[in-house]
Amino acid sequence: MEAVLDIVAGTGVILFLLAVAFIERTGGRLLTVATVAAIAYAVHPIAVRQSLPAFIGALDGVDLQTLAAVLTLDGVLGCAGATLLLGARAAGYLHGPSGTRHGLVLHRLRRLAAHHVGVIPVPALFYLEMKAFDASQWSFSTTALALCLAIVVAGLAGSEAIRRLLPDRDLRAELRLLVHAAQVMLAAGLTAFALQGAVDRTAAALEGGPHAVVAGTAALGIGIGYWSHRRRLRRVAE
Repeated sequence: MEAVLDIVAGTGVILFLLAVAFIERTGGRLLTVATVAAIAYAVHPIAVRQSLPAFIGALDGVDLQTLAAVLTLDGVLGCAGATLLLGARAAGYLHGPSGTRHGLVLHRLRRLAAHHVGVIPVPALFYLEMKAFDASQWSFSTTALALCLAIVVAGLAGSEAIRRLLPDRDLRAELRLLVHAAQVMLAAGLTAFALQGAVDRTAAALEGGPHAVVAGTAALGIGIGYWSHRRRLRRVAE
């Protein structure tokens, strides 16, 4: 179970780095990761009081289904936001808001789509904070300071690496699309895991069906959106 939670937390970290990478100014990126580090330091007394083995052992089917529901919601909304961002850029709305009210609304929607990554990064960072305190042999205060420094360094270095490896904002948006799609697939897997052995086969199939439908629909929509986006890019290049 811990390995599955690590993968879920990994998607949250990637989305956090992608959100920071979309911030153009270095000062803005530094302020963002410093704010996250400060929040992590503020909540570290709560993380200290948590026992990681007890936390993982206490997870039941309801908890896992709740996590699966959050992953599904985050994934579907994230896919929609990334697709909106890609569609706006492919259509040529790339140069800020126009003088009309409609243009201003479109500009704000594009900015929201660029920076919105859902709520998964929040519990993901708290879960990793719990793991850090569980594995550390240092004092709590030293571990907290080291963790905050690691958040700042990893946030700046990771976002800068993404910006250098994927200089095109479209490529970064496509990576977001893939990560959000992975969240939906993870949600389907978590649902199946939560239902395993807890109920009979018929009930499991009935409850797992909606998640499978959502995952399939999201995958189909991503495929169609990606193909349409590539087709528009080819037309622009011609």
